[in-house]
Amino acid sequence: MSGSGPVDVARRFVDAVAWGEHTTVWELLSSHARLAVLDVAERRGLDPRRAARLREGTAADDERDEFLADLVHGLQSELVGFDFDAVDYAHVGNGATVAGSILVDLLTELPAALGAAVSVATVELVEEDGRCAVVRLDARR
Repeated sequence: MSGSGPVDVARRFVDAVAWGEHTTVWELLSSHARLAVLDVAERRGLDPRRAARLREGTAADDERDEFLADLVHGLQSELVGFDFDAVDYAHVGNGATVAGSILVDLLTELPAALGAAVSVATVELVEEDGRCAVVRLDARR
């Protein structure tokens, strides 16, 4: 993958989620992920015309910001309890959601007596338009 590497993009994405940087979260999502988010939102009651404006990039700033704030809140709920300063990132292999995607694990250290670091979440990324983009975030609970 070219441009910023997958580990760097995963870190930027998780940091943006943690800090509520909704426009950065949206920018780092792949086009496939953006469409999937909008499809889920529509099924959950988002007005189809509003979804179309968001999909086409013609939504008013306040309309877009409100939607993205809700998206970030949902992603933040997936990561509740994480110590973002103590998380490490590691490229761990290929993903399965999209052909050619790769996985980056978020790892947290355990006390030495309990063993090696454990994965607390995975970010799946794909090459898209010359950049690395996030396909999905999968937290382990």
